[in-house]
Amino acid sequence: MNVTQSLAIMKALADESRLAIVSSLLEQPQYAEEIAKRHALAPSTVSFHLKKLEQAGLIDSRKEQYYVVVTANVPLLGTTLKELVAACATGKALQDERFDAHRIKVIATFFPHGTLERLPAQHKKRLIVLEQFALRFKAGRRYTESEVTGLIKPLFNDYCTVRRLLVDEGLIRRDEGGYWRQGQDTGTTALSLPHAPQAGDATRQRRAEMKRVYKESRPAMGIYQIRNKNNGKLFIEGSANLSGTKTNREFQLRMGTFPSSPSLKKELAEYGAAAFEVSVLEELPLPQPGERPERLLLAAKLRWQEQLQPFGEQGYNSRAQFERESARYQ
Repeated sequence: MNVTQSLAIMKALADESRLAIVSSLLEQPQYAEEIAKRHALAPSTVSFHLKKLEQAGLIDSRKEQYYVVVTANVPLLGTTLKELVAACATGKALQDERFDAHRIKVIATFFPHGTLERLPAQHKKRLIVLEQFALRFKAGRRYTESEVTGLIKPLFNDYCTVRRLLVDEGLIRRDEGGYWRQGQDTGTTALSLPHAPQAGDATRQRRAEMKRVYKESRPAMGIYQIRNKNNGKLFIEGSANLSGTKTNREFQLRMGTFPSSPSLKKELAEYGAAAFEVSVLEELPLPQPGERPERLLLAAKLRWQEQLQPFGEQGYNSRAQFERESARYQ
C-alpha cells in the first residue's frame, strides 16, 4: 500500500454515513436500494457515498439484472491502522527531500562565498546555519577554547557569539575540561573552508546544487501498461509519478477493483489479479525550461496508444477518449 491509497481509505471512512454503510456491508452484500432504506438516505446520497468507497477500493459493485449489488472488500478492510500509517513512509522520504532542498537554499543564502555573512534572525534558519559549525567538531573529541575558536573564526569573525549559541542550543557541550559534540558522526558534512571564488562562482555552484536536488526529488513521469496475460489485452496510461502510480495500480488489481476502466474491471473479476501485470513502457526525461509536463505526457501516451491500439477487442482503453485527446493535442 502506498501513501495515496492510505489517504484515500482514511478520507473515504471519515464520514459517519459511510462508516455505517461499510459496517452493514461486512454483514452481507446488499442492493443499493436496500442500503438507502436501511440507512434512511436518499438514493442520490447513497450513490455519492458508494462512489467514494469504491474509489478507495473499500467496496465493489456488480450488476444483477436491474439491480446493483454492493459487497465489502473484506481483505482491504482487514488492514490495520498501523499498516495505513506505515504507508506514509514514502511521504516521509519526500518530506526529507524537501527539507534537504530547503537546507541547501538556506546555506547558499547565508554562506554565499563559503563564509557566514550574518546570523539569521529566524530561529529555524539559525539552527541550520549553526549546524554547519557544529559539524566541524568530531563527535566525542574534546576541544580547548582556542581550538573551538580555530574552528569557528574561518567562517565567521564573531566566534564568541557562535560559540555561545552552539552551547545554548545544545549542539555542543561544555564543562571545565573543554568543549565536545555528543553522538556519532552520521556522514552529514559541513561546508568546506573558505576559498577565493572567481566572479560568479558561488552563484553557479548554488544553481548547480539546486538543479541537482530538483532532479533527484522530482518523481519520474512516463507511460505504463497493464496487460492481461491470458488474452494480451492492454490498458495504457500516463502518470506524472510513474513509480507511485505503478504501485497503486498493482494494489488495485490485488484488491479486485479498477475504477479507471469498467471493461478491465469486468475481466479482473473473471480472470483474477494474477492474470494481469503492470509494466513501464517509457520513462520521460525531465521537462526543459518552457516545456509543459502535462503536454509532454499526453503526447507520449497518444503515441503509445496509436502504436499498440489498446481499444475494443485489443484492450481496455476508450477509443472515443483517445480521439478527443488527439483532437485537443493538435
